[in-house]
Amino acid sequence: MTLHSHDRAADLIARRGLEDLAAADAAWLELHLSECPECADYAAAFEQTGQLLRSYTITASSALVTRTQSLVRVRAEQLREQQTRMVLVAVSFCIGVLFSTASAWLWWKAGDSVVRWLGLPESIVAPGVLLFWLLPAIAVAVLMVVVPQTVLTNPLMPSLAREREGEIR
Repeated sequence: MTLHSHDRAADLIARRGLEDLAAADAAWLELHLSECPECADYAAAFEQTGQLLRSYTITASSALVTRTQSLVRVRAEQLREQQTRMVLVAVSFCIGVLFSTASAWLWWKAGDSVVRWLGLPESIVAPGVLLFWLLPAIAVAVLMVVVPQTVLTNPLMPSLAREREGEIR
């Protein structure tokens, strides 16, 4: 027997209690166990160990249960807050797209009017219109970099999460 066949047998022994083995693997394992006393002993010891572990009752202490429940509640609150933020981000994105499209159209029309009224070349006005169209986004990006994050983070998000679930008192 090769070391590889013993490793394969050990892997199949460990997997056969957890999942259904393919028919070819199960047949190979049974044949190998009938020919290899070392692997047969390993399989028997593996089964006995599993039965022994299943026979013990393990109970958690009340402190562990309380701690676990509190951690689960904290995580649930974090997930609710994250979900609320994602909803607000999605709504903000949709509103931003609508206003950006409308403002781009208005700026483009205003640029056309400026070109016609003043007789300016379009090659000068088009970049100016693009700059004014992007100016609000640039200003917000600069503010987000300059202003500390603690100013931008406020208790609005958790209160919105609680309100959404009817927990506001």
